[in-house]
Amino acid sequence: MKVLIVEDEALIAEQLQRMLKDIAPQAEVLDVLHSVKNARRWFMQNAEPDLLFMDIQLSDGISFDLFNYFDIKCPIIFATAYDEYAIKAFKVNGIDYLLKPIDEEDLIRALGKFKALQKNQSISTEVLQTLANHPSQIGRMYKEKLIVQHRNASIPINLADVSLFYLDQVIFVVTNDGQKYIAEQNTLDEIEDILNPNEFFRAGRRQIINQNAVESYKGDASGKLYVKLRSSHVSEVEISREKAPVFKRWIDR
Repeated sequence: MKVLIVEDEALIAEQLQRMLKDIAPQAEVLDVLHSVKNARRWFMQNAEPDLLFMDIQLSDGISFDLFNYFDIKCPIIFATAYDEYAIKAFKVNGIDYLLKPIDEEDLIRALGKFKALQKNQSISTEVLQTLANHPSQIGRMYKEKLIVQHRNASIPINLADVSLFYLDQVIFVVTNDGQKYIAEQNTLDEIEDILNPNEFFRAGRRQIINQNAVESYKGDASGKLYVKLRSSHVSEVEISREKAPVFKRWIDR
């Protein structure tokens, strides 16, 4: 989390940095700016931070003047000794309005709002990207049953009863009771296309898992995840470091 602080009182800026270090150690303070002029120069030369802490009355003017020059999109937590600007603050991406001296509980609450907003934005971005890549999924109905092969016969099974699809020369379908069948489809892409993405997750090139079948998961030092399913012929399902954050948001909806 990259943070920018716009504050002309050095003691307040130092206090805020100490509190952030204790409350949100993952926060990286990019810079502390003491005036509107310095802030204008910074935004001309740098990309927006993830989160902006901003005083309102600075040594050379009102920080709202920045919005006359820049279309600032990042969330802003205002910190000021005055409450007269509260309404205006929430018109320019303000997510909270803290009165000085900053109270630790108020700061924790404000950061909680930021984290919730960040999580919702990430999920929304993934959904929009999915729809952009697969526009046919908009408003579509997903299958509830699947035809599989078992003892030279075709039988229907409920997708709600499936814990895992995995590829091993052919596509196997494993149900919650531990039964294993062969899917009629030839590729996992074909399987994925008929599944509800809220219920099933493409763990990698060879596996798709059902959310209701996840018993637990753990990570390692590389950032990979290892998912244990309640009933499966596969002991663990590995999820790459790149897909691990997506899986965590998917399982925690």
